[in-house]
Order: sequence, then structure tokens, then C-alpha cells
Amino acid sequence: TGTAWELGVLFGLEESGVDVTDVELVVGTSAGSSVGAQIVSGLSLEELYNLQLVPIHETLERPVDFDGHKFRQMMAAAIMSSPDSQTARARIGEAALAPPPMSEEERLEMMASRLPVHEWNPNIKLIINAVDAETGEWVKFDRNSGVPLLLAVSASSAVPGIYPPTTINGRRYIDGGMSSGTNADVAQGYQLVIILVAEPSMTAPAMGPTMHRITFEEELDELKQSGSQVMVITPNEETLEAKGSNPLDADFRAASAEAGRKQGIKIAGEVKTFWNVD
Repeated sequence: TGTAWELGVLFGLEESGVDVTDVELVVGTSAGSSVGAQIVSGLSLEELYNLQLVPIHETLERPVDFDGHKFRQMMAAAIMSSPDSQTARARIGEAALAPPPMSEEERLEMMASRLPVHEWNPNIKLIINAVDAETGEWVKFDRNSGVPLLLAVSASSAVPGIYPPTTINGRRYIDGGMSSGTNADVAQGYQLVIILVAEPSMTAPAMGPTMHRITFEEELDELKQSGSQVMVITPNEETLEAKGSNPLDADFRAASAEAGRKQGIKIAGEVKTFWNVD
């Protein structure tokens, strides 16, 4: 539902005369990796938005049994038993290597159906974030990494314990959100930075030990210190209701996209001022 919401917001903004996809850099993490790959694919935002409205039974999407409480317990156990954040990510990765509900081949087939184009855009810099499941190391993929776009996106959105890690050159990779909810600090030095946060819990202030290499507050500080002006967009109340309690439930995809579109239209004036759109 995060992908649908983000595409909805972007389409709503464009409908209101604010196109924020004509950029020099796109950074994608978790659901954002799929969004990033799609908005640089050459398809219009309207086309991408409409794809989110296609009935689930007409797609290759598979139902996902996501237990948020169990997932948080798994992460908390890894974090509290680790001396540092990278070790915590490695322990989460170790748990992710257990047999998942679907095979890696099935997951790749599903991911391939989501991406309208499977080649890196040679003209727009796209950075996709993932984490090495064995070492906990943060990894960035781009068009010069020699890694197929499909594998990079699949790795970045491989939620531990839910989806299988993605194998790339013999290594296994998991969700880039384990490193940082946004990895927005990658955009340091760019004049204007808009951050779409589909899951606000991933950027909540750390109340103790964390798996993240950097907190969201630290990312914002680094961006601002580098000279970047930053705008953060998070789901509004209508969106939170539309998305349901399971962020991986594709049955809520269309409703999430529609809520995102409405939110994009609603905030267009504010974004237009920030983006300096004439």
C-alpha cells in the first residue's frame, strides 16, 4: 500500500500543476524502490496510478500474512541482543534467511509484474538501498552497479520474514528500510529534497538501541547542513484509514492510491511554493 500511496500523491500533485518527478536524483528504499523505478520508467504518472487501481485478481500479487506484532518482536529481539546497529541488521538478516512463505522465484515474478520497465534509466540517477542479510552492511545499487533493476528493487523491498532475501552475485539482500526508513541522507547537497514517508513508524524518534545506521532526525540535519532545503510528506488521517493495518495487503492498494491522490491535490499549493513552480 505504500507504493500505491506514493504514486497517488505524485499523481495528485501533477494534476494540480506540480510535477516533482523531473529531478536529478531519485532515492528509493523498500516500497520507495518500486516507486523510484516506476517514475523514471517513461510511463506517465497517470498510467502508473491507474495500474494501482487494477483489481488484485487480475494481477500476480499474492496475499501476505503479515503479523505486525510478531514482526516488531523479531526486530526488537535482534536489536536488544546486538552491540551495534550493523550487528542488529545482520541478526535480522539471519532470521530472514529462514524458509519464507514464498520462493524467491515467485517473488521475482511478482516484482517483475509491478515494474513497467526492467532497465535502468540512463538519464536519471536512481539509487536503490538494500542490506546484506549476512553482514548487515548497507548497500546502494545504481545503474553502474552491474545489477539488474528488477533484482535491486526486489532486494530493497524484501521485508525480513515475509519475503525471501534476493540473491545478487551470490549474496543475499533484504529490505533497505532495515538500514534507514528513507536513506534520505544520500541526497545531501541537492538544493531541494522532497521525502515521501509511507510508513511514519520507520522514521519515529529512536527511544533506545536501533537497527538503523542513522536516525531520521540525523538525516534531516545532515541534509540541511549540506545546504539542502527539505520537505517531508507523510500519510494524512484519510490515508492511514484507507491503508488498513497491514501495509502489505494488496487488497487495500486501490484505496491507498486514491487517498494519496486526494492528499496530493490537497497539499499541492504548499508543495508548489517549496518546489518554486511558476
